[in-house]
Amino acid sequence: MAIGDLARDHLERGWHHAAQLAVYRDGQLQLDLPLGGASEEAQFLYFSATKSLTAVAVLALVERHELTLDTPIAEVWPEFGEGDKTACTVRDVLTHRGGFPVFPPDYDWTRIDDWTGVTEATAALPAEWEPGTDTGYHPVTYGFALGEVIRRVDGREPRAFMHDEIFDPLGMDCSLGIENSEERDRVVLPVAMSEVTFDDPEGSEARTSGIVDRFRMSAMLRGQLPAANAVGTAEALARFYSMLERRWNESEDFSNICPMSPKLVQFATSVQNRVDFDRTSHLPSSYGLGFLVGGAFAPFDEPDVFGHSGQQCVISYADPHRGLAVAYVTNGLQDPLTVQLRTEQMATAIIEACD
Repeated sequence: MAIGDLARDHLERGWHHAAQLAVYRDGQLQLDLPLGGASEEAQFLYFSATKSLTAVAVLALVERHELTLDTPIAEVWPEFGEGDKTACTVRDVLTHRGGFPVFPPDYDWTRIDDWTGVTEATAALPAEWEPGTDTGYHPVTYGFALGEVIRRVDGREPRAFMHDEIFDPLGMDCSLGIENSEERDRVVLPVAMSEVTFDDPEGSEARTSGIVDRFRMSAMLRGQLPAANAVGTAEALARFYSMLERRWNESEDFSNICPMSPKLVQFATSVQNRVDFDRTSHLPSSYGLGFLVGGAFAPFDEPDVFGHSGQQCVISYADPHRGLAVAYVTNGLQDPLTVQLRTEQMATAIIEACD
């Protein structure tokens, strides 16, 4: 099935109400398709696809020798060493081996937009395991730890740093959180399309609705969550991956914009940590430095494909051997089977269009 026809079929099946699909090949935009209730200018929450944006921001500091992957975070942020986290390094967080995956159940999410408050809460978290010795996906604490490292090393908060160093130079229609009410009007908010999750296969706990309710909160939308609340278009996210794909291939395209050398891009997007059991997801996991890579399912089952998904509704990746960069962003949080089917079908259709 043709790419556009498949995208429209997904919409007609009711898998989401609105979506955008963008595809770059060899540095050139080939498709920018809005669907359903979305215009080309509409923005979507990237959810955890934000993590790779933040990883590149941190790796830019590594490239400039302002930081190393093995710098203990407590070296630049002494308070972070509380709770037996003194040995936790930048590399540990990028590969989800930090040991502080989640906030306690009683955390007040209405204060998530208070940068000082969330970073103090992150610093105070006790390590659940010795950093660097085990793996557990860090859904939001990843971003607060790395975001504060950016601020401590550079002086700018992560939102400003990412605008100045990545979004604006690349011309991305994207921001970390929603900075004003005018921008909020452009955002297509997420919708719970299924309550089924891996940990709750009956959907009786309404976990998906809980996530949607949390991410619709004003504090969540206007805050800085460098792990979870970038908002933007599919074209912006695909452009970001096109930059990395071109750099991976040592092309001159984007060479004056990408803050990383080809060697560092290739290293960051190779497998750095692979485990059979992730303590957070309870599933096998395979991580680069802030990227998903080397997985068993599409699109990460193809050689050297790297990228990141976002909370049951977003997939973004680069396929350097085909010169591809793809972002498929939707507002429909679906059950795991539908998410995988939606992703596999689209990844397959895009490959077939290239052959």
